[in-house]
Amino acid sequence: MMRVYKDQSQAELSFKSGLDQSYLSRVENGTVNVTVVKLCQIAKALECKVDALIPEIDV
Repeated sequence: MMRVYKDQSQAELSFKSGLDQSYLSRVENGTVNVTVVKLCQIAKALECKVDALIPEIDV
């Protein structure tokens, strides 16, 4: 959602983060677990805090 809000394509985010576009697609679709390091790379590329990328979960 943050990528769309920032009006970036997956290709742009891939370039800025240094991560493969297919990997970013799998992260967005929830088919792969993202590591903390890669989550930080994505947040930096989106110019946001890591916690803005983590959905709230009711426990």
